[in-house]
Amino acid sequence: MKKVSVIVPCYNAGRYIDRCMESLTGQTIGADSLEIFAVDDLSQDDTRERISGWEKRFPESVAFIPLDKHVMQGAARNIALGYAGGEYVMFLDSDDWLLPEAVEHIYEKAVKSGAEIVGYLSRNAAEYDPGDREYETGIKNEFLKITDTVDRIKLLFSGRTMRGCWDKLYKRSFVSGLNLRYAEGVFDEESLFTIPAFLSVKRYYLLNEELHRYYENHESTVFSLVKKTEHRDDNAKTWYELYHFLKDGGYLDRDRVVPEALFIQNYFNRSFLNNIPRGLRYDATTVKNMQDTVKAFFPDYEKNPVLMQMRSLEYTRRLMAFDTDKGDMGAFEDIVKEFALNVGNEL
Repeated sequence: MKKVSVIVPCYNAGRYIDRCMESLTGQTIGADSLEIFAVDDLSQDDTRERISGWEKRFPESVAFIPLDKHVMQGAARNIALGYAGGEYVMFLDSDDWLLPEAVEHIYEKAVKSGAEIVGYLSRNAAEYDPGDREYETGIKNEFLKITDTVDRIKLLFSGRTMRGCWDKLYKRSFVSGLNLRYAEGVFDEESLFTIPAFLSVKRYYLLNEELHRYYENHESTVFSLVKKTEHRDDNAKTWYELYHFLKDGGYLDRDRVVPEALFIQNYFNRSFLNNIPRGLRYDATTVKNMQDTVKAFFPDYEKNPVLMQMRSLEYTRRLMAFDTDKGDMGAFEDIVKEFALNVGNEL
C-alpha cells in the first residue's frame, strides 16, 4: 500500500501541470511512497500529452486518467477516489504546487497523532520557485480531540480550517467509511466532501507550516465560472444536496446546532455575499425559494446558539424577512452590500 494518494484534476492545465507534477514527484517522502492520479477532464490543450509524459517517467507513481467527456472538478475527483488505494489521500489543483518537504511533514504528523484529518497552511504565489523552502511560521501546531459540540464549534468557527479540500490530508479509511464525495456539475463542489468530514472527525491536527502554494490564476475555472450567471447558484445547489446527505446520514439527529449554523451561513448568506458584490443579480423567485428552503429545513435558526453570537444574524433576519412580492430587488441587493461592507462572511 502506498502511503499517500494524491488526486489532481486537470483541465486545460498545459501551462501549469509540469510544475505541479515536478513538485509531487520531487517530494522528500519519495515518489515511490505516492500514487498520483492526474485526471484530465477532456482538455483542449496539450495537458494530456504532458501528463502522459510524467506517467512514462514515473510509471510506479503516476497514473493518468483521461476522461472522454468534460465533467468538472467534482466528478473528476470522485472518479479518482474510486482508484485511490493509499493509506491517506490528499488533493491538489493542477495550477498549485507543494514544497518538497510537504507530504513527508504532513504524513508524519498524521501517523504520530492518529488524526483522521491533518490541515496545513498555504501561501499565495505569483510564480513557481523550485528553490522555495519557506514554510515555517513560528505558530505552534495544534492537536484537537473533538468529543462534543463545543469542540466542534471550536474547530469550525475559529478560523482553524476552511471548506476547501486542497489544504488537508485525510485518512482514506475515514473517507471511505463516510462515503464522502464531491458535488458534480458545479464549480463550488467541495463542501459536500469537507463538511461531513468536519462533522465526523474526532482527531484533527493543524500543522502550522505553509507547505502549499496557491497560484492566483485569473484564467482558472473558478475565476471564470464565478462570473457567469449560469453558475450563480452552484453554491446553493451544493449545500442543498449536502443538507439531504446530512439528513439521510443521521447527522442532524446527532447534533443539529453545528450543521444548522453552517447551512445558514453558507447556503443563504454566502450565496448572496459571493454573487451580488460581483454584479450577479437575483430575481424574486429565486430569493423566495431560498427563503422557503431555510424555513422548511431550519425554521428555528434564530435560536441557534452559534448564530446568536454572530453579527451576521441581524442581516440574515433582514434578508429572510424581505418581501419578494412587494419589495424592489434593488433594495434586497442594498442589504447584501451593506452586509458585505459591515460584516462579511464570518466563517
